[in-house]
Amino acid sequence: MFKKISHYFLPHPETHAKAKLLSWHFLVIYILIFILVRVGIDLVSIYKPGILGVNASLSVDKIIEDTNMERQKMGLPPLIYNSALSQAATLKAQNMFEENYWAHFAPSGKDPWGFINRAGYRFSYAGENLARNFYTADDIVKAWMASSSHKENILNPKYQDIGIAVEEGVLQGQRTTVIVQMFGLPYGAVSRAVTPQPQVNVNGQKIVVKSGNTSPDRILRVAGTNNTPVRDALIDPSVVAKTAGITIFALMAILLLLDFIILKRRGVFRLSSQHFAHLSFLALSGASLILIKTGEIL
Repeated sequence: MFKKISHYFLPHPETHAKAKLLSWHFLVIYILIFILVRVGIDLVSIYKPGILGVNASLSVDKIIEDTNMERQKMGLPPLIYNSALSQAATLKAQNMFEENYWAHFAPSGKDPWGFINRAGYRFSYAGENLARNFYTADDIVKAWMASSSHKENILNPKYQDIGIAVEEGVLQGQRTTVIVQMFGLPYGAVSRAVTPQPQVNVNGQKIVVKSGNTSPDRILRVAGTNNTPVRDALIDPSVVAKTAGITIFALMAILLLLDFIILKRRGVFRLSSQHFAHLSFLALSGASLILIKTGEIL
């Protein structure tokens, strides 16, 4: 019995064949397990919303501080906290939970500048950055700075004011912490001859806001809380996916190392196409694990 079990983990003592857990059949099984984990996460999100997600405690002040640190590095003046812009950011975050979307524009057609106008902030220039499922303010700002369009907002010399909202709710089936960052330059801070019409920077796209785009029917009605009860998330989906991947990766790495050591001692070790195939599989697995990230920006 022990010999049969050992063949799954160690090379065969007579034929020197690789451990069965390194066979192509098991490689297919590993891939299927990982796919099933991903599918299972999606199904739980659909049928048991709020169980999966990320619990985070983020400070608005820290996000503003980190944002201004990046501006300071470039010799730009710090942004000033603005309560109206923060209200606009809160309205936007609440509406994302209400309409269950992750985008700059709502399915109903509501746009970023509609929330800003609804909060009573008249602007010449404005911008919006979004983030979700981050654990720290540092990670959020680093992610924004790694994106050219988000970095453009943070380092835009035209902006004077900043508003931040950190809201929790169930979005697309998962417990989510949404961060909305809004920037603004008050109307009248520059000559109307310089800025004939207000502009908004959305994901790197500069949109001239026409008067018809800020009419009352395009502006958000006061959003309530999400209809789905918000509770402490039990499972972080990114952690589940990473744990499954790391387990498979570690198992294969250990078995390949044992295969090398044992066959070397037996004096029968030689590189083959199978070794390269397994090493390639390990490299792809490692790359996939690195790409699994919790946070997402928009």
